[in-house]
Order: sequence, then C-alpha cells, then structure tokens
Amino acid sequence: MMEPLTALERDLLTCVERLVTACETSVEALSGLEARSTKKLQAQLDGIAACTTLLMRSQIKSLEALRGLLSDEATYSALDVQLRKSWSLAKAAEEKLQKS
Repeated sequence: MMEPLTALERDLLTCVERLVTACETSVEALSGLEARSTKKLQAQLDGIAACTTLLMRSQIKSLEALRGLLSDEATYSALDVQLRKSWSLAKAAEEKLQKS
C-alpha cells in the first residue's frame, strides 16, 4: 500500500509535470523551426545551383564567340548570336538570384 504524498511531494510532482509539458511544447516548436529552416536552405541551395549552371553556360557561349573571333571561323552574325545567348543566360541567372 502506498502512503499519500506530502504537500511538498505534490508540489514537486506538479512542477515536474509542467516541465515535461513545456519540454514537449519546445520539441514541437523546434521541430517545426528545423523543417522550415531546412526547406529554406534547400531552396537557396537549389537557386545557387541553378544560377551557377546558367553562368557556366553563359561563359561557354562567350568562349565559343571568342574562339570564333580569334580563328576567323565565325561571321559577325554568328558571333552576335553567341554573345546574345551568353548575355541572355547571364541575365536569367541574375533574375533567379534576385528571386531567391
């Protein structure tokens, strides 16, 4: 048979129950925060990867134009097309970066 709790023991039990409830609430809040933070970081990383890809493609187009210019293989029209593509890709990267 159990003896009844003293007033001090009842107060202590109440404090422990409140502490457990507070910890459970904190865990829920922190889990939500972690999920939101992870989602935001992933979106930023995806944006950086997309921008990097666009900038690399832009650089390739610029190099192709320069190579054509140096080798006299390309016409002015072809160089203009490659440089416009390069500029377009760089602008697309800039827009993506501004959105993220």
